[in-house]
Amino acid sequence: MYGQPMDDLFRSIQRDLQRQIRSGELPEGAKLPSENELCARYSVSRPTAQRALNELAADGVVVRQKGRGTFVATSRKQINLLSFTNPAVARHGGPGRHEVLSAQVTVASDALLPLPGVEADTAVTEIVRLKFDALDRPHALETHVILFSAAPTILRQKLEDLVILDHLQSSEVDVDTIRVYLEPTLVSDREAQLLTCESRTPALRRRRELRAPDDQVLETTATLVRPGTSEFFIELPAN
Repeated sequence: MYGQPMDDLFRSIQRDLQRQIRSGELPEGAKLPSENELCARYSVSRPTAQRALNELAADGVVVRQKGRGTFVATSRKQINLLSFTNPAVARHGGPGRHEVLSAQVTVASDALLPLPGVEADTAVTEIVRLKFDALDRPHALETHVILFSAAPTILRQKLEDLVILDHLQSSEVDVDTIRVYLEPTLVSDREAQLLTCESRTPALRRRRELRAPDDQVLETTATLVRPGTSEFFIELPAN
């Protein structure tokens, strides 16, 4: 592989390891080849091998343990529920791509989610996206309902990469608070098909509201995480 640019080299290794993990050749908890072993296998320098492993770790695909090696991460992510109120999480979320399932302007009474405090005939924008994890497995189903008057041009954006909080703020919409609700639910037939899981499985739905200073709800998002992929917890300081 010598002679290729470093970016091409490390990404080639990264893609090959991802393929092995996705196929089950490297199952959860399995130890990956060491940096030296990758150097020999792919005929690359150690910094290139190290970068490939570090990028996989940054995406949450593997876990690097000093003195022990690099291991395939388990599919059950640990998520601090308090992080959902963090604007940085609201902006970036986890690694992985989005697939847009639908996007339209409708009225609040016909939207998939209620927009609290909004009259039934108020125009809203509804976007439904499927979130994939770093290994391109379905991870969560996201439904967004946005007050149309707050973001009239939102459907002109690249919806696969859209960060609604950033879009509102860049449009000079004053977002004052983020409120989060956690709702136990059962996965519907349609949700099960999209998330490749069993129907009627217990799951946790997170509903987030972006609110203006006058407490007007500007946007609400419901995220249904694929059952069995995450463990939720709350951690508070002891003092």
